[in-house]
Amino acid sequence: MTNKIIKVDRVRSASEAVALEDLGATMIAVDLAVNARFADHRTLTISEAVDVADAVRTATLVAAMDLSNGDPDNLISLARRVGATLVQPLVNAVPPHAVRLALHKAKIGIIYSGIEISHDDDPTWILSGHDTYPDLNATMFQVDVFSEYRDAWQFLRDESPEYPEEFQIDDLNHLARDRPILATLDFAPGNVAEILLKLPKITGIAVVLAEHASRTDLHFHSFPDALEVLKATHRVN
Repeated sequence: MTNKIIKVDRVRSASEAVALEDLGATMIAVDLAVNARFADHRTLTISEAVDVADAVRTATLVAAMDLSNGDPDNLISLARRVGATLVQPLVNAVPPHAVRLALHKAKIGIIYSGIEISHDDDPTWILSGHDTYPDLNATMFQVDVFSEYRDAWQFLRDESPEYPEEFQIDDLNHLARDRPILATLDFAPGNVAEILLKLPKITGIAVVLAEHASRTDLHFHSFPDALEVLKATHRVN
């Protein structure tokens, strides 16, 4: 059994949340605005999100919302109405300074999600853009690793070492030494235990639920497949 964070994004209902929490999910994220990267029906109303929040027992609720504009007080009110102590932008973007500052004062952290790592990325560039902003209020950074590959983990493990100048497993562990990193990959029952063992420095993993995506280069899972992945995490000592 791993003690790492297991985060599941785009949870649609209380029943999904309970099933995921029963299998070890420690963070449950809900979409409160339409995510253009996906073509499904996982955007929740406030009432539906409250139902999810009421159903979870110990998992932390995360609200994914449009943080790019709007009145900071309204964003804070929305997060509190659904019981979220953490928020995340729908895409890889840094919210305006006024929003970041207001969330910090309200003791609501930000998970910076939607960060993509490609095979030819320089590790020092991946979060360099975030470093230029003051008062980032970053609780965690969520990275989607090699989303351009269907067999991303196999490529990272077996193919990348042949090209030392490209991104490696050690680069991800090094990145995670300095910052709390959640990794998204092509998780499957046959590889998730190995991923957790070979990435000891990451804070945890993030599984993204979806039925369909509007892009071909995203890692996501159906709800039944996600359940099987979470079951397999218990094989980690």
